[in-house]
Amino acid sequence: MNAALIMGRAGSQSIPKKNVIPIHGRPLVEWPMRAALEAVKIDRVYVTTDCPDIQAVAHRNGVEVIERPPELSHATAQMLDGILHALEVIGEPVEYLVTMHANCATHRPGLIDTCIERLEADPGADACVSGTIDKQVHPFRTRRLTPDGQLEPWLEIPPDTSSNRQSLEPCVILDGAARAMRVSACFPPHGDPPFPYLGKRILLEENPGGHDVHDETDLIRTEQFLKSLHG
Repeated sequence: MNAALIMGRAGSQSIPKKNVIPIHGRPLVEWPMRAALEAVKIDRVYVTTDCPDIQAVAHRNGVEVIERPPELSHATAQMLDGILHALEVIGEPVEYLVTMHANCATHRPGLIDTCIERLEADPGADACVSGTIDKQVHPFRTRRLTPDGQLEPWLEIPPDTSSNRQSLEPCVILDGAARAMRVSACFPPHGDPPFPYLGKRILLEENPGGHDVHDETDLIRTEQFLKSLHG
């Protein structure tokens, strides 16, 4: 069985109730639900949430609801724990699990099916995730702000590194559109932080324009993305 799991909490510190805010004629969370329901490779679609409004959208769309307990619903709750809880509630073997963020509505057509198909074609891969390549936001070009207001590198940078973004290797920004995991290879978590649930060998499926909603600008970009797809 292949399953899609949409993840969204009730609380939002950036935009109140952002997961159900109307965008291009539908609640935000309904877009990932529809993408999952339309995927040929997905057998069942779930949402894990503590939010009654998200649950109502799920019921209208025929999506199965997993009620997330309070200890997994606070602002610092880890996604890994939410996934493990959902797998326990599902209670039957899942071959490929695709997690999706409730605040991401930018899904390239066929994205979910393609992620699963790439795992099927590559038995050595643990996961296939959606994302975009960005050389502007690169670990070599960003800095950590220290408590005393100074800027420090996040990691050791080779001395001959150029500041020109054109000279840097591709930097991948993961979005929340689709993260397909071969469950047998990814759990218990075998990967590296902060995404231990993705295993060790991860493939990229580019999702141009993909991003999550965290502020008003993201809402505008998402609306533009959806208009470009659906008119």
